[in-house]
Amino acid sequence: MKIFAIGAGKNIGYFSALHFLSSGHKVVFFLRSPGAFDNDATIQPYLKSGQASIVKGDALDKQAVENAWNAANKDSNVDLVLFTVGGTPVFKPTQGLVISPMDLTTRSLSNVLQSIASTRTQDSMPRMIVITSTGVTKASHDNLPFGFKWFYSYALHSPHVDKLGMERLLQYAMGKKWEEEVEPSEEVLPAGWQQHYPPSGWLPNIVIVRPAFLTDGESKATYKASTDEFASYIISRKDVAHFIGTRILPEWSTWSNKIVNIGN
Repeated sequence: MKIFAIGAGKNIGYFSALHFLSSGHKVVFFLRSPGAFDNDATIQPYLKSGQASIVKGDALDKQAVENAWNAANKDSNVDLVLFTVGGTPVFKPTQGLVISPMDLTTRSLSNVLQSIASTRTQDSMPRMIVITSTGVTKASHDNLPFGFKWFYSYALHSPHVDKLGMERLLQYAMGKKWEEEVEPSEEVLPAGWQQHYPPSGWLPNIVIVRPAFLTDGESKATYKASTDEFASYIISRKDVAHFIGTRILPEWSTWSNKIVNIGN
């Protein structure tokens, strides 16, 4: 299987890619800095063998995404798109954690989805795995542990405005009814965005993964993953990567076209 990985230079995407590579899959990394792996002794053997490759570009640049997508599909079609883009937050006392630009993940995802929609027929669409977050939607926020609700509302408000835009794009592509009382802010998802895509349901083979609050701990593989909402506190990035890299593909019929909550 060929995997196009956006945002996999570090953290969840990186650790997920390692699982895929160790299982024999090919991974095309879309990176702003192609030299990111120059001193990475784990990735280098895969790059030298050709099992892994790098395409340079910025996910915020629509043309760069189109070029990278075309390059990734040059010799054979991409089978799976892994989208784990995330920014480095800055704390501001009146706003909590802020990521710049504020539409980072929504705009990047939109560029990827538009590239897919413009180059694939309905019967040749790739699978897709995307990371968002718990607490993004009302139902998800309602199921947060009590002590986390205020923290998420304050500290993660800005990143979650962006991730709600992602969820809107993804649920439209999956053909799901939008259950939220409001649409995402037009600052992250401008009015008329639907005109850039085929009708709702055009890309059903998506798995949305909503992790609990992320930590840098080691993988213990004792997490809970469920399509039902449940209260969870934390989960390590490596555990999320374990779920993505070792379970989702073998269990595709269980998770496809689903929103999966994962945490401890």
